[in-house]
Amino acid sequence: MTTADWGTVDRLTRRYDYHDPEFTPEVAEVVNGRLRDGPGVAYTGAHDGMWIVTRYALVRAVLRDHETFSSAQGVFYPRAKGMPKHSPIDYDPPEHRTLRRLMTPPLQPDEVRGLEPAVERLAAELIAPLAGRGAGEIVTQVAKPMAIGVLAMAIGLSEKAQHRVRELTAEMWQQFSKAPDASTFWHAFEDLLRAEVAHARADTSGSYLSRLVRMEIDGRPIPEQTLHSIIVSYCIAGHETTMNTVSRMVWYLGRHPELQRKLRDDPELRAVAADETLRRWCPTDRFTRVTTRDVTLDGVSIPRGSRVVVLIDAANRDREKFPRPDEFRLDRGNSHQHLSFGFGIHACMGANLARLELRSVLGELARHPGYHLTREPGRHFENGRHIVFDQVHVGFAAA
Repeated sequence: MTTADWGTVDRLTRRYDYHDPEFTPEVAEVVNGRLRDGPGVAYTGAHDGMWIVTRYALVRAVLRDHETFSSAQGVFYPRAKGMPKHSPIDYDPPEHRTLRRLMTPPLQPDEVRGLEPAVERLAAELIAPLAGRGAGEIVTQVAKPMAIGVLAMAIGLSEKAQHRVRELTAEMWQQFSKAPDASTFWHAFEDLLRAEVAHARADTSGSYLSRLVRMEIDGRPIPEQTLHSIIVSYCIAGHETTMNTVSRMVWYLGRHPELQRKLRDDPELRAVAADETLRRWCPTDRFTRVTTRDVTLDGVSIPRGSRVVVLIDAANRDREKFPRPDEFRLDRGNSHQHLSFGFGIHACMGANLARLELRSVLGELARHPGYHLTREPGRHFENGRHIVFDQVHVGFAAA
C-alpha cells in the first residue's frame, strides 16, 4: 500500500464508511482487521451514525437475536427511497416465517442432492473447453454461467431472465445507495419480474416457480409484489455470491499450484477448500440491523433504534475462533463454522446448493492440468459489500 492508502486506512478506521469512494477491497481488508483487533463494538458517525460489531462471538450473537436486532428496516443501508424489500431477509417474524416456508422447497437437501449430476455436468461443459484451449477467462466463461445456470435448474428461471439478471443486478447495486429514489433503476428489474411471473403462470413443467405462483398464503393467492420480492431475492442472492466465490477461489488457487495438487490427490479436501474460501474472503462483507430496545453488547450501551453493522469479514478472521486467520489452510478443522452464510433465522437457505457448485468446480478443475493466473485481476465493491472480480484470466499447463 502507498502512503496515501495508509492515510485512507487510518481515516476509515476512525470513521468507518463502506460507501466512501476510497473504500476499496484492499483498503477494506486492512480496515476490517484493525476494527476486529480493537474494541468489539465501535461507533462511526457515517450515515447518521452506526455501531460496528466485529468479533466472531459478538457477530454471531447479533445474528441469533432477531428480536433485539431487527431486519425489518432493511439489511442493506443506506437504500434508495421506495426500494422494495427482499424476501425473506428484510423481514422479521411472523412474515419472515411465512416467506421462508414458501422459498425453501427447491433448496431442501434432497432437492440439492438430486441436482448434483446436472451441476457436475454444467461444470464440465464450462471448464473442459478452457482447459482444452489452454487458457480462458473464469468470471464470464465459468463463474457467471455456472451460478446463473444452477439457479435456473433449481427454480425454473426463464432463458430471458438468465440473460438479464446479472446486468440488472449490477445496475441496481450501482444506484441502490446513491439514487434519491428507486424509480431511477428499479423499473427495469420490475419489468423482468413481471415477465417472469407471467412465464411461470404459463409453465406446466412443475418447476419451483411454476408451483410458487399457484401457492397461497392464508387461503389467498400470493400478492404480485410478494412474488416479485421472492423472485428477485433468488435472482440476486442465487447468483452473485456464488459467482464471486468461484472467481475468488480460482484466483487464489491459480497462484498456489501446491494446493491444486492436494485437491487433485484428495477429493475430500475440496469441501474444505470451498468453506475456507468462504471464510477467508466473505462474499458478502457486511449486513445491518436496527435495535428494537436499548441493549448492552460487550459492555457498550447501544440505544434503541440504532443501526448496527455486523462485519462478517472481520468475524471470519477472528483469531480466537480461527487461529492464524489470514492464512488459507486446508488443515483447518473448523472452516465450515464461518459466518458467510449468516446465522440464526436469516441463515442462507441456499448454502447446500452453493457448496455443491463450489465442489463441482473444484472437482472438474482437478480433472485437468494445473492452471495459473496470466495476469492480476481488478476488483471492486458493488454497493460497498460484494467484492466483484472484473476478470480472472488463467492458463492451463499442457496435458
